[in-house]
Order: sequence, then structure tokens, then C-alpha cells
Amino acid sequence: MKTFHARMRFGSAACSLAVLMLAACGGGSSGGGLGSGDLLVGVLAPFSGADAGLGPAYYAACLAAAPAINNNGGVGGRQVKCQQFDTRGEPADAAPAASAMVAGNSNLMAVVGCTSDEASAVAPIVDKAHIPMFCMTGQSEFNKTNLKYFHRLVPADIYDAYAMVGWALYGPSPAPFHKAALVFGNDIGSQAFVDPATNAFTKLGGQVKNFPITLGASDYRTEVTQVIAYKPDVIFTEALGSAGTFLGEYKTLNGGTVTPFIGTSATIDPQWFKQVSDAIGVDNLVKNYGGVDLGYTFSGPAYTEFQTNLNAAAAQFADAPKYKQRGSTLHLYDGIIMSALAMVATNSHDPTVYNSKIKEIANGVSGATVVHTYKEGVDALKANKSIKFEGAGGANSFDDHNNSVAGYVLVKYDATGGEVKVQELTPDQTAKISQAGGI
Repeated sequence: MKTFHARMRFGSAACSLAVLMLAACGGGSSGGGLGSGDLLVGVLAPFSGADAGLGPAYYAACLAAAPAINNNGGVGGRQVKCQQFDTRGEPADAAPAASAMVAGNSNLMAVVGCTSDEASAVAPIVDKAHIPMFCMTGQSEFNKTNLKYFHRLVPADIYDAYAMVGWALYGPSPAPFHKAALVFGNDIGSQAFVDPATNAFTKLGGQVKNFPITLGASDYRTEVTQVIAYKPDVIFTEALGSAGTFLGEYKTLNGGTVTPFIGTSATIDPQWFKQVSDAIGVDNLVKNYGGVDLGYTFSGPAYTEFQTNLNAAAAQFADAPKYKQRGSTLHLYDGIIMSALAMVATNSHDPTVYNSKIKEIANGVSGATVVHTYKEGVDALKANKSIKFEGAGGANSFDDHNNSVAGYVLVKYDATGGEVKVQELTPDQTAKISQAGGI
């Protein structure tokens, strides 16, 4: 993968001495106006390690958002750049990466990424630096967070887990299923799905057993043998970077047969599709896979611009176009656009000023003009209108803790790796699962 190195403006020596001073320097600088020089979006995510497949999806979002802004006047003339900061998916590596990012870049306008692997370690650092962040963590600790600069545009992992239960119970044939094996990584982020899925499925009459695996291992014969002996009629999984190995061995040891498997929204990913289809065959994947997603339309002016920019980004990152139907890529793209619009709306490069405007632009106020692109938003703001942004990922509705939750759809893959909507979970079905899970 080609790495796009952004030009960086380094702060004063005092700003680089300690993270404790970041509110006075870095992104938290005071003063009105939009400033000058390049702006930086930090992509704080795993680009190596077991979850290395996550970072590229978030990086692609920035590469698509930057031209949407830059080609339409920038942020008061300032150009947006993107840079990777590798957390390696480990809190011990992520915290220093986050500290170096905020200490070394006085031009940070937003941070995207911060997955469940490392969000607990990095979100407080970014929040203390007063930088708006759009995090892909599903951890329940952020459901009612007090971090003012934290934003989450996707539901918590608990809802992904409930949606998988919904597929198993209410999805199309061969559902309903009654005996599930849970195959997730043994890391913190992956295991966040296990308890809510177990609670909901068992209370609704199902049987569940957890089979945690070490992501990145070269062989899963022991774990596969245990799952086969359990005789599940469905497998709930994610296993980023390892699903191909696990399912390939499962097919071999199970006499060439693949048990139906249901994946989280993170499994709707080009790398995941390739690894699994290479291991078990495209036909087996298309036939046996079910996934959950957030009901994207993959259409409209915002999505058209997103896809155009994503295709053009292949010159910098060859795999960028593959993320055209990746939910996290869509949402982080929107988060970057909303941050830029918030800066324009407040005429400020100070995140302590424009951060709160992000929520207002996402939710809208009475009489707000709905806009779908950065250009539409800037034009409306210049006409002294309030705006509500509905971007490539659709509308958002932030709660008091800056969490935005939408409903789920059940999907499958086609033979090319495209997403195919199968069914929506009804409000009654969703409520029944949530109540069984304890919400």
C-alpha cells in the first residue's frame, strides 16, 4: 500500500514538550478566523498487526473527503491533507501514537479511526487536546461518554450483535437458526460482541457457545475441530484478517461443507471478502454468508461525489475504490465534511469553537436547509442559512453523548463482492431482541 505523506506544520517547541499543554497549542489554538496553511486529518487506526485491515478503510475516507473540500475552496482557502498514524491495534502502541500525533501537528482539524482495539487509550488523549474525533469503536463505555470531542456515527457493538441475532431468528431461509457458535478474536474489541449476542440469543430460545481465537494465527485446526464437534447450525463471526484461514480449515475438516455464517458490519469489506472467497470459494461465500449493515442507499449526490473521489484516490492508494460500500468509510467521510463545514459556519479554526457546531450541522435545527455535499453546505452558509448535512452515509442524529444510531438491514454478498440488501429488521423485531439483551 502506498502511504500518502501529508505536509505538516509543526508547532512551537513548547507545544511539543508535553501533551498537557495541547489545549493551549496544537488544535486548541485561540483566535477568530480560519487561519492559514494546510489542515491535517489524522487517521489514527491499525495499519499493522492483526487488525491491519481496518486502517485502510478509514484512510480511504479521508482521501475521498479531502478533494470534496479542497476542490470547493478549501476551508477558507486552507487545503485538507491526510496522514496515517498506526496504532497497531494495541493500546500500548496506540497511546504513544496519539500523543505524538497531537503534539507534533498544530494544524489538526479532526481525527478519524480509533477502533475498539485502542479507543479507551487514545480517545482521552485526543479529547484533552480538544480535537474533534470520529471513532469506530463499538465499546459500551462510550455509550454515555463525557468526552466532549468524541463522535460516533455508527451504533455500538451491542447493536451489531443484536442485528446478527435478528438475522439468525428472523432472516430468510435457511433461518431461523437455533444453535450458534461464536467465533471472534480473543481481543477486547472482538469479544465485545459475545455477551450481548449470547444474552439475546439464549433468552429468545437459542443455544450459544463461544470459541475465541487468536487473530493472526497460521492454523486453527484445534478450534475448528471444537466448533465442528459442537454441531452449530450457524456461526456468528468477524475474525478480521483470520476469517479466511478459519473458514477454509472448517470447510476442509467438515467434509467440504460450510455451515451458514453471519458477520458483523465490519465483514462487509473488500479484504474480508477476498480472504474468505479465496479460502472457501465465491459460490460458498455467496450461498452461506449473511451480514448486517445500516441501510445505506449507495445513491444520491453525496454518494456520487464520494465514489468519484474514491476512484480518483486510487492514484495515491490503489485499493481506495474497493471501499465504496464500506459503512465506516462512508461515515468517516461525512465526519470530515461536517468538521470542515463547522469551521466555515463558525469562521474559526479553534476546535473549542467549532466542535459543538458539528452536532448542530448533523442534527439540524428548525428551518435548516438540508445539504448533501460540502459545496452545497458552504453555499448555504454564505447565504446565511442554517444547514443540516445528510451525506454519503445518510442522515445522523446525535444524542447527548454524541452517539448516532440508525436501524439495521440484513445483507448478502454478490459474486463480485457487492452488497445486496435482503431484508430490514422491523421495529418490533429490533425491540424484542434489545429487550432480551437487556436494553
